Order: sequence, then structure tokens, then C-alpha cells
Amino acid sequence: MRGFYVDTPPLVLHAWLAERIGLPWSTDFKALGRVEDDRIIAVVGFEGFTGTACRMHMAGDKKGWMTRDFIRKAFNYPFNVLGLNMVFGLVPSGNTEALDVDRRLGFRELMYIPGAHPDGGLHLLQMLRTQCRWLENVDGKQST
Repeated sequence: MRGFYVDTPPLVLHAWLAERIGLPWSTDFKALGRVEDDRIIAVVGFEGFTGTACRMHMAGDKKGWMTRDFIRKAFNYPFNVLGLNMVFGLVPSGNTEALDVDRRLGFRELMYIPGAHPDGGLHLLQMLRTQCRWLENVDGKQST
């Protein structure tokens, strides 16, 4: 089996993500997973819904898990399927790889909170729907 799926209830995808990033369970958790050869290789999870925004979490196990197609699906879900205006990410200062990836995806830093994490601090990142280059344009073509 190869492809993408939404797991409802998302217990399997949450367990996979929690094992990698230590994400506690929340009753509003939703997720999208990427599967290759009958095993999960990547998950993007969403929780903490406010009505206009949510927190977004992402992890992958195998080199090449973050394809353009997966990224498009990951941002399409909160913005187009759920109709949200923004997603947030909290990244520990010690996780420089995740911080670099998030910035390259287009997240913007709202603030840095020193001392908020055992690694030193937390970066609060935001992606607005209007700034997301991973969504289809009005004419149906992908942004570049």
C-alpha cells in the first residue's frame, strides 16, 4: 500500500507522531499520514483548534518523506478542508533542523520565548492561509 490517508479516529497516526515528537493526546487531534510499503513514513497532525487556527506538527522517518505532494496535502487539509485561516507551530530552540524546515516551508516567527523549554526556549511560528505558497491558486495551478 502506498499513498495518503486520514485516520479517523486518528489513534494510529497520533501514536506514531507521539513516539517521535512526544506529542500528548488531545481529543481534537486530526492527522494525515503518508504510507509506503504498508508502513507509515510521515505524519502531519493538527490539534488545539480555535475556530480559525490550530497547532500543526510534522515528522517523518525516511529520507525523502517530505515531498511537494505531501506538503501540499499537509497545508490543504487545515486551510481548504477545515477552512482555517492560520496554523501555528511551537519549535524548541534545540531542534534547529525543524526550525530550518519550518522557515523554508514559509512559516514566520511571531516570537521567541526564552526558558520555555528544556532546550532553552520555544519559537512560536505562524503560517497564514493568505501567505501559504503550497495551496492551489484560483486558476487551479500550484504556487511555486
